[in-house]
Amino acid sequence: ATPSIQSRIIGGWECERHSQPWQVAVCHNNTFKCGGALIHPQWVLTATHCISNNYQLFLGRHSLSRPEHSGQRNYVSQSFPHPNFNMSLRNKQFPGADYSHDLMLLRLAWPVLITDTVKVVDLPTKDPKMGSSCFTSGWGSPSRSEILDSLQCVDLNILPNDNCGNTYLQKVTKFMLCTGHLKGGKATCQGDSGSPLVCNGVLQGIASWGAGSCSPHKFPSVFARLTLYLDWIRNTMVSNS
Repeated sequence: ATPSIQSRIIGGWECERHSQPWQVAVCHNNTFKCGGALIHPQWVLTATHCISNNYQLFLGRHSLSRPEHSGQRNYVSQSFPHPNFNMSLRNKQFPGADYSHDLMLLRLAWPVLITDTVKVVDLPTKDPKMGSSCFTSGWGSPSRSEILDSLQCVDLNILPNDNCGNTYLQKVTKFMLCTGHLKGGKATCQGDSGSPLVCNGVLQGIASWGAGSCSPHKFPSVFARLTLYLDWIRNTMVSNS
């Protein structure tokens, strides 16, 4: 199993339209690249390994292939990857690698308009309880040249980090959340890193890595654990407002 951009939802369903109003599509040169979460009218949280240039962000969208009046387009004035993420590991896949701190803040060119279909998601104050049922969402498909027509959702349980540590050859650290189902059948995979993990209406994680084969079997998905980054998130936004 190797780390890869997360995407195509396995074992999920088409989200109810605009039920994830914080969901962001991060595009590069008009091509869908990653997911993201709106945490402030002018700030989006995504994964560092999604770093690029020429960003375009789409919010308030259910479909990325058809125009929607509810949609908003924005651009990025500056990227703030977490300083402790090992950039030399970006897009590399090998045993023993440590993908901790895979978080990046994007400052938008202008504040978004908060509406019924574009909303900010709350940051956590404490970790989710073990076994909690959470949700992630995203667009994508096994082929990076395609995207799904509509936003997909899937429920994922919070699992002990040992479950991920016993599955993968990469390091699983305290900075990560292990998610999935012991029986398998539900997961994220190639295409949608940076997507939000929401538990009881609170953003708890950002999709980082997992099985790169889109396998529906017993391969959990790994998210960055946001409770350990609250100071960095807030300080970065205040210092660069």
